[in-house]
Amino acid sequence: MSTGLLFLLLSLLKLLQKEKTLIDEVIIQIKSGSGGDGAISGRHEKFVPRGGPDGGDGGRGGNIVIKGDSNENTLLQFRYRRVFQAKNGGNGGSVKKHGSDGADVVVNVPVGTQVWNGNDLIVDVTEHDQEFIAAPGGSGGYGNVKYVSSTNQYPVIAQAGERGEEIELKLELKMLADVGIIGAPNAGKSSLISYLTSAVPKIADYPFTTLEPVLGVVEHRDKTIVMVDIPGLIEGAHKGVGLGHEFLRHIERTRLLIHMVDGAGEDPGSTFRQINDELRLFDEKLDEKPQIIAINKADLEEVKVLREEIVQSLDIEGTDIHVVSAATGEGISKLIDAVLVALEPEKVGDERPFNPVVVQVEDGEDKVLSGVAAIDLPKIGSLDMEKEVPVLRPIPKRQGVGIFIENDVFVVDAPGVERIAERIDYEDWMARMQLYRHMQKTGVVRALEGAGIKQGDTVRLGTVEWEWD
Repeated sequence: MSTGLLFLLLSLLKLLQKEKTLIDEVIIQIKSGSGGDGAISGRHEKFVPRGGPDGGDGGRGGNIVIKGDSNENTLLQFRYRRVFQAKNGGNGGSVKKHGSDGADVVVNVPVGTQVWNGNDLIVDVTEHDQEFIAAPGGSGGYGNVKYVSSTNQYPVIAQAGERGEEIELKLELKMLADVGIIGAPNAGKSSLISYLTSAVPKIADYPFTTLEPVLGVVEHRDKTIVMVDIPGLIEGAHKGVGLGHEFLRHIERTRLLIHMVDGAGEDPGSTFRQINDELRLFDEKLDEKPQIIAINKADLEEVKVLREEIVQSLDIEGTDIHVVSAATGEGISKLIDAVLVALEPEKVGDERPFNPVVVQVEDGEDKVLSGVAAIDLPKIGSLDMEKEVPVLRPIPKRQGVGIFIENDVFVVDAPGVERIAERIDYEDWMARMQLYRHMQKTGVVRALEGAGIKQGDTVRLGTVEWEWD
């Protein structure tokens, strides 16, 4: 093999390994479309039927929609695309032609994704097809036909489209599962979830085989349980050592933990306590989460011989301890029986029933695949999807008129009027007069006078400044 080909293969292997890096927190930029401008148009020839102003309204800008997708289980797609922009609405036209609406952009995220705007949790995506409008498109501006009145038969003013919203959001994935499987590296977590489910994590006899959480579905005694294999935790995980923060956050949303202990490890008791210390140091609430202990590798002779000593080394009372073998299946059925009992509503105070799963069909067979389970989880901050799609508006729109003074300039805060000012031809005396009358009608003039404006002062309306006279 040539040196060049070998180098190429090694580069490809590194790239593939990089692709497996855990991606469960990303920052994205979203921008909704601006509304189209209203048109200033009309016919005023004598004897022309239906003459007069006929400027149509602008179209609505496209929304940015966040949508839950149970077929996704990672945020890897956002590594290469983090900017999402919707289309602007079309401008209005003559003959009252309405501008076209901008197309929405739908951003699919895994079920279990939390959407943050700064330090504020905006929505918790807990259902497949759950959606909300993260950035609403701007409304279209009114055409001049909307400003016809008994005192203004031919308006030469119209409204610019509302600008779209630009927001930076953080997406944080916390996998949703009934049971989290935790333990030190090489304790047998991946072997257990592989034995119980159709999930196929990489398994080998060395630590840190699993580099990202793996979801699997267990069907046992006519019940369905969703499990997540949390990659091995090490000392310092609560500080972020060994991707600790990335792994620990996935434990927060589980109802129950199976704590796998390597029975053939150097000091099972010490390792067991170390893992629990990491949970507590990351979040004290995790220390209160119920655990079922599973000492793994019961098929090994050394574990058979030292079985009682290993159990005693854990130094715990009143906790169900199971000695199992994820390799042979020994003790696994009883372990899952214990999980079912612990998950019963009357045992844990959670009235959530066991949930059906979505089954993906391949080659005519129904197969439960990792990452495609649609789980009816508790609606933590979720939204009633039978209602219309909720809209995120981080910055409330001002209703009415606001005046503030900045460097001796009277600044008008009245978005609707500002949008008219953007469309004015200031060389046209009639247009300026019609703008002033509209400012009177909407209370802007009264607000300016109340703020103490005098002749010769400077007024700013949107991007336009002029001298008050």
